[in-house]
Amino acid sequence: MAISGEPLSVLVVDEDPDILSFFARLLNANHIRALLARNPLEAIGIAKRGYVPIDVVVTDVALRSQQGGPEVTGGHELVDRIRELRPGSRALYMSAWLDAGVIRIDLMDGGFQTTSENSDDQGLIHSIRRAATRPMVHSAGSLSHQ
Repeated sequence: MAISGEPLSVLVVDEDPDILSFFARLLNANHIRALLARNPLEAIGIAKRGYVPIDVVVTDVALRSQQGGPEVTGGHELVDRIRELRPGSRALYMSAWLDAGVIRIDLMDGGFQTTSENSDDQGLIHSIRRAATRPMVHSAGSLSHQ
């Protein structure tokens, strides 16, 4: 977790460059450090850099690995791999897509939805900040005591 006074660092993983660009603008505008990865290989590469803080991983639940990268069958598996390198990383899962020029993001955490136009972006920022501060829950559902 970010040291008091330090900005949050959020690793966003999605194959769509428009979605990554949307997150970069939104996070930077809210003084949150945006780390962007187009696939699991890039995300794991960022996580391997120990000097780069990662407070929250925001990833598509339907993420697929690409040839030459680690075999990943979804966002949950990617987060498990990142947590091997960064045990304290929190996760926020999403379904994101571009629909007729509008970016739609459904968070699995409470069903929040935002779009790239006419949206409540602060709701998305609030969800990310909340994810950074809540207790970790592992895939099996048990609380972490880290």
